[in-house]
Amino acid sequence: MKRLLAVVALLLFAAFANAQETYSVTLGGTTTNRASLVGQVDLGRVQVNSDVCTAKALAATCTQAQACVAYGVAGGAACTAADALAAEARIYPDSTGGRESFVANQVVRFRLSMYLTEQLRREADAYKSWCVAENQTARNTVCALVNAINPAVPATGCNPCGQ
Repeated sequence: MKRLLAVVALLLFAAFANAQETYSVTLGGTTTNRASLVGQVDLGRVQVNSDVCTAKALAATCTQAQACVAYGVAGGAACTAADALAAEARIYPDSTGGRESFVANQVVRFRLSMYLTEQLRREADAYKSWCVAENQTARNTVCALVNAINPAVPATGCNPCGQ
């Protein structure tokens, strides 16, 4: 009995040790809509693969092994997907795993910086709107807050809006 409990405990620990963060995207709607979305992902996947291949004068449909050799990736024709990705030589296969990897490494990674840029733009727009709407008394409140951090900025009468 003690042996069985020990085995169960080890299995439970192994399950936690192998845990990883995963994401799911619901493609709702009809089967046609799902197929259309997969087709759109595949369109991007094929374009990225083609760009990787043709950048090194390979056929647009080159293999991962050919791309790794052309890019000089460690391991040559037997390089890992991680090594190929690090060398920007990743070829995403036509499979569920290939599409998932494409979405994670191409779609999400490049969009994140766009989200940050958009958030900064929105915050700047909100600040500009605040500057137009507020009076010097409200601006003095900002001056006092900045003065608490940086005494070189006057506690009143500063111009946080640059007007």
